[in-house]
Amino acid sequence: MELAFLLFNVAEPAMWVAILVFAFDRGGTRAAGFVTILLMVPAGILAPVVASLGDRFPKERVVRLGYLAQAVTTAAVGVAIAADAAAGLVYGLATLAAITYTTGRPNHHALLPGLSRTPEELAAANSVSSLMEGVGGTVGSIAATVMLAVSGAGAVYGLAAISLFLAVATTLGVHAPADGHARGAFRPWSLLTDAWQGLVTVVRSPDARPPVAITAVLTAAVGAVGVLTVPLAVEELDLGNPGVGYVTTMISVGLLVGAAASIGLAARRRLALAIVLSAAWFALSAVLYGVTATVIVVTVASIVYGSAITLLDVLGRTLLQRTVRGDVLTRVFGAVEALWLLGYGAGAAAAPLLERWLGLGLAFAACGGVMLVAALAALPGLRRIDERTVVPERQLSLLRRIPMFAPLPPLDLERIARQLDRIQVPSGTEVIRQGDIGDRFYAVDAGSFEILRDGSPIATAVEGDYFGEIALLRDVPRTATVRAMSDAAVWALDQEEFLATMTGLPQAESAARAISEERRRTTPTA
Repeated sequence: MELAFLLFNVAEPAMWVAILVFAFDRGGTRAAGFVTILLMVPAGILAPVVASLGDRFPKERVVRLGYLAQAVTTAAVGVAIAADAAAGLVYGLATLAAITYTTGRPNHHALLPGLSRTPEELAAANSVSSLMEGVGGTVGSIAATVMLAVSGAGAVYGLAAISLFLAVATTLGVHAPADGHARGAFRPWSLLTDAWQGLVTVVRSPDARPPVAITAVLTAAVGAVGVLTVPLAVEELDLGNPGVGYVTTMISVGLLVGAAASIGLAARRRLALAIVLSAAWFALSAVLYGVTATVIVVTVASIVYGSAITLLDVLGRTLLQRTVRGDVLTRVFGAVEALWLLGYGAGAAAAPLLERWLGLGLAFAACGGVMLVAALAALPGLRRIDERTVVPERQLSLLRRIPMFAPLPPLDLERIARQLDRIQVPSGTEVIRQGDIGDRFYAVDAGSFEILRDGSPIATAVEGDYFGEIALLRDVPRTATVRAMSDAAVWALDQEEFLATMTGLPQAESAARAISEERRRTTPTA
């Protein structure tokens, strides 16, 4: 899957270099900005819908078919350019190709948590993915530079199509383990509800909002800088069209540097400071772009810029994978993909205006300043996430001994462990009462509890035992009373989180219902 992702990333930057040069030759900076918007807006609107296929079907199959669609549409653009077709036809086919590109990245990143056994492995996988982006981008950009110099944009699109066909062939050997999440019956309109759920998850989740907000600002800044580098290379540096490929290649080298740095940073439990420092690094690159138009300075700026993009992307993605439930993760990444596309388009649209109002140098500086301000504004939220990323070893140990939680993937189990609230229970206190409405699941952390039905003791719960699942799973009143026999403590999980976990993974739901049915028949609990 990582090799296919590498080939995908060879194609994507090569395609963008080709279409920007094609448009710039026909209308300058304004045309390049217009084409960027034309490609980004439809793809951005449809990205959450298309990406949500990964929550309905096996993710590796969605990625594979996505690569195939990308290969076919990219080849069509190359043929249209080579045949000297009208610009409108070229732009239309390129827009269709951009829509197909939205399938690969969200499903690739959503698949990684299921393949990772620990947060450290997930962080390493994210860094490898960024390495694939950097290597692929470098190879694709160098090839695009050479082909633009000796041939033209049509040949670059042909190269991208070949790379994508190879990606399809590579994924034929990928057999990812089933994620096990319940998908329900598929209907075409369910894609819309799935996409909407991904957007709602982003908006409602206090942990998802800070990294997603930073991503939104980053995409706009990158979109603006991407357009501004075209006049910088062609006019200020006087390098002509191949100069655009050279700058893009240096940015890709920066992606490699950032991927290497991210291996150590993303594995850290606390990421807030690393994100702010990466935003400052991004701002520095923008200032360097605007200082002076010399090849050496622009080369350094491009490497710094590329590394900053990678760091911000990897760190933000890692936060999302740690905090979002696996059964909606692809939809959330679809929403993020939409932000990338729409934000990039908005930034590209603003680039000509910034250049006209501020001049090229200050336009670059403005992009960097906005990125740094956004990171500083999100710092309180990022710190709150950091405070909850300490591994809850005690809670994890307890959950692993509970059969209904055993089927959960390690990262999901860790996420649930962080949701538990510890409650001190004085001796004689009733934690739950028979006949009441259930709102929490409980696991005993210390002490002992007697379980009573109709006032008569029927069982005792001690450390490692649990109760409260029957009322939640079956939507019935509490079936028993649970009273502390001594000063004790329990871990409590809210009903919403408990049910989302149990119903999101069929194995866990089956285990939970089987256990609750057995306990209800033999020694009824609450």
